[in-house]
Amino acid sequence: MRTGRAAVPVLALALAVAGCGGIPRSGDVVAGSRVEADPRVGLLQVIADGPVRGAGPVDVVRGFLLAAASSDDDHGVAREFLTAAAAQTWRADASTTIVTGAPDLALVSLDGSGDDAQAVVSLTSTTTAVIDAAGHYVERAPGPPTTRQVRLVREDGQWRLADPGDGIVLTSLDASRTVRSFPVYFVTAGPSPQLVADVRWFGYDSSTATRIVRALLEGPSPWLAPGVVSGAPRGTSLRVGTVPVAAGTATVDLSDTALEADPAQRSTLLAQLRASLTGLPGLSDVTVSVDGAELTRDGSRGADLPRSAVPADARLVVLGPEGLSRWDRQALRPVAGTGPGLASTEGAAHPAAAPDGTTYAVLTDEGRVARVQTAGGPLQPAVSGRGPLLPPAVDRFGWLWTAATATGQPLVVPVGAPATPAEVVEPPAGGFGGTLTGLRVSRDGARVLVVVRGDDGSGAGGWHVRVHGVVRDGAGRPLRLGEPGADLAPGAGEVLDAAWLVEDRFALLVRRADGSTVPVLAEVSGPSAPLPAVPGAVSVAGGWSDRDLVVGTADGRLLTRSGADWIVVADGRDPSYPG
Repeated sequence: MRTGRAAVPVLALALAVAGCGGIPRSGDVVAGSRVEADPRVGLLQVIADGPVRGAGPVDVVRGFLLAAASSDDDHGVAREFLTAAAAQTWRADASTTIVTGAPDLALVSLDGSGDDAQAVVSLTSTTTAVIDAAGHYVERAPGPPTTRQVRLVREDGQWRLADPGDGIVLTSLDASRTVRSFPVYFVTAGPSPQLVADVRWFGYDSSTATRIVRALLEGPSPWLAPGVVSGAPRGTSLRVGTVPVAAGTATVDLSDTALEADPAQRSTLLAQLRASLTGLPGLSDVTVSVDGAELTRDGSRGADLPRSAVPADARLVVLGPEGLSRWDRQALRPVAGTGPGLASTEGAAHPAAAPDGTTYAVLTDEGRVARVQTAGGPLQPAVSGRGPLLPPAVDRFGWLWTAATATGQPLVVPVGAPATPAEVVEPPAGGFGGTLTGLRVSRDGARVLVVVRGDDGSGAGGWHVRVHGVVRDGAGRPLRLGEPGADLAPGAGEVLDAAWLVEDRFALLVRRADGSTVPVLAEVSGPSAPLPAVPGAVSVAGGWSDRDLVVGTADGRLLTRSGADWIVVADGRDPSYPG
């Protein structure tokens, strides 16, 4: 069996040139038709082959797996490999299982003869990730291959699959070229609302806009739901079932339930739909209507909401030779009111900066006291008497976050009133499932990335990275954490540090079984990938792209990426970015 690839358009171009007999060298210059950007650029376009008459059971299964990579006509060619009954019931979009390579196929049994014959074929493969029907991408920990079996029968003299199992199987290579991530936006609760990306994975075809809108109307992922809101009233659906796209505009026609939204909710919904859909290539505008009448807010289209933005002062904060300092990519600039004695006399470690650049936090007293400095004043104790604390962070609502390692309780204090007794942010109902060793608040304030050292029951510690939604009150005060999603970057190794990047991307610093320390780029809904190892690395800071990644070493050096290498850019310890 074969699959066509992107070379097909090239062949068509070659035939066209040959038919013209050469390149014209005379004649008038005339305006041609407009060249549109192909929104599928970078994606593998599979041209599937149908069944070959007389093919054996193994070849039929192989052909089905190859054809299933093409979503054209609801995987129409792949259905040709199924019995008539199975073709009607097979749900191709139920899931996408990503495997390392083409499954190994073997004939297990062949019974009967003629049209009464049946066969069983085994498929052996190693799964790396699963994408569910809603587009949630869940990475799987490295493990041994698994085997499943499919049954084939004779139908009209040809072998056909009778029980293919719902969903499709893609190799890692094909998945990297045929599916991509699409942010579906929801909105932070509380003051100063921002858009938060709930990333989903779909193939790009005529149904992608429809799938994005359906995901938005169905609501956020369960782990994210406690920290965000949506402008779509519960039960809102597409009136006609699809979202047509023409001339760069998507038309979203909603059911009558959308009319239950108040003006503020309508404005939020419009902002969500525009942000989610205009991320599609070639789509620049969105029209939203209810039963054909345009949905408006007080006669306007509503205002767009901001996404998590780069703060006014985005410089890295570190502990440098002159004390608490900011790195502007040229040099370290000391922060007023600290000084070189900070680390030596007070045992300072793990500095943090507020997004607005006016407030700093740092651990002192061998990590037992979190202190805050505001507007160049002296460092003031904010959290103490709780034992060793986790590295602090200051969120965009003005709350200092840390956690007591002995109890695993997240703690918060308003930086504007550091003498206020620390409040406990209620952990998830099921707890963290181990010892909390890291806690990082996202820049939108709606999510917390946690690192947990667990126990697999045999005495060996297992490491878990998870994300929880943050429930806040109307003023932005953190109240509790929701239940987590799936383990992220499973099996990466011992997690030494973690940091947010943008949207759902983050970075880990892990120590592998061989003792090497490796930064890992990962996604809340998506794959993880290791970067080149950094000997002696102990901390990592994440900015606004993977090129903003900074690694700190045990001997006080700061390194950034330069191509495939890491280069030293300054002296300092415990780097972090604002927020």
